[in-house]
Amino acid sequence: MSPKTTLKQEALSIYTKLQNPDADEVKAAMGEYLQLVDRFYEENKYYLAPQQYEAAKKDSEYFMRLIELAGEYNKDSKVSG
Repeated sequence: MSPKTTLKQEALSIYTKLQNPDADEVKAAMGEYLQLVDRFYEENKYYLAPQQYEAAKKDSEYFMRLIELAGEYNKDSKVSG
């Protein structure tokens, strides 16, 4: 399983938890989400702008798109490198 797939699966799992009606569960899921965004940024900070990082913390759909773009970038880098 590729790192991108793992990140995407983790994000989807957290997104499901964020739909929970229990406020404590949502709070815990939001903490997990922010940790995942932090980890993603640390692993990809050389080609992500700080503004993208900040936007990803607030918008899960945007974050999912960044995961896709990072996967494409990494795939292209391996092919050309």
